[in-house]
Amino acid sequence: MLHQQLLQQQLATEQKPKEPVFNSLPMHVISTLDNMAFGISQEENKDSFEVKTIMVENINKLTPADVEYLKTQMEILIEKSVHQNEKITKENVDKNFISFLIRLYY
Repeated sequence: MLHQQLLQQQLATEQKPKEPVFNSLPMHVISTLDNMAFGISQEENKDSFEVKTIMVENINKLTPADVEYLKTQMEILIEKSVHQNEKITKENVDKNFISFLIRLYY
């Protein structure tokens, strides 16, 4: 009987929708991702809302480790851009992170 109650509690917990990952990101990371989505939309000649929707859906599917990687790498980019006045280019961004970002959209 106790086993059945524990199983029902576990199933009920698993069915509760968790907060989307994207919404839990720091605001400055979200706004940077918004800017990236806009840049992609301009490059691909697509609606920016459509691009952002795809990115948000893919970010919400990330594992906790990938979310931490995203936040850490975005913090590095923001630090370079805002605090060091460095222009962000493919030459000064980790190649693995570029591939990671590309997978968030494509």
